[in-house]
Amino acid sequence: MPRDLAPKMIHVAELARANGWRAEPYGSSAQGVPLLAWWPTTPNPTRIVWAAIHGEEVVTLQALHQALRTIHADDACAVVVPVVNPDGVLLGTRQNARGVDLNRNFASAAWRPDPSPTFWPTANTRRAEFRTQISSPGATAGSEPETQALCRLIEAIQPELAIDFHTPLECVIALSEPALPFAEHLAEVASLKIVRALDDPTPGDSASWCAEHGVVPVTYEFELAPLPIVWSRHRDAVTRAIVERRPDRS
Repeated sequence: MPRDLAPKMIHVAELARANGWRAEPYGSSAQGVPLLAWWPTTPNPTRIVWAAIHGEEVVTLQALHQALRTIHADDACAVVVPVVNPDGVLLGTRQNARGVDLNRNFASAAWRPDPSPTFWPTANTRRAEFRTQISSPGATAGSEPETQALCRLIEAIQPELAIDFHTPLECVIALSEPALPFAEHLAEVASLKIVRALDDPTPGDSASWCAEHGVVPVTYEFELAPLPIVWSRHRDAVTRAIVERRPDRS
């Protein structure tokens, strides 16, 4: 590496720390990769925000990394987890290293042991008959180390709101009345539609588990696009997710 280029190559973690964020491990993945949560300076965060629970949705973790380098921790009210499923990211798969869809593994009342059908990342048409990728929901509810660690983290924080970033449905999902004002507040800046009910069941998803544990869940879905396009459109919404304590209800 040319000596004059070295100072310009700064890891995102250093940029986040320069913005006041503090990284703390909260567990390990199935393959032993540390799971990291980034904490703001506020002593009592009221939110948790996470991404990449599905490993092929890499743009979601890229967006949260970008947020950590552009939002100062003094302004934040959320704990940020950019990568829930690092093994899936490394393998390029939706599932974790044990073939489990982590967003079907939470120990909610709706969890089912049946294999979970979903779309392949390359599917352009999102209709039920194209849900041909099959994932395991886990041997038992909450069986996976990534799921267990995230649940422990949420229970430790006791946030009011949990925001889960996905792609590519281009919408904000609010399945409960308490979630609706938060979803509207996030959706308005990127002109996204609000979805109140899903076409297909998602047993064992994080949203159901959060709702059953007194945390309001909102799912934010980017469109299928590279990071420069996603960030240009959704920067303000991502910032609202991390910075603002609640929508203006006036």
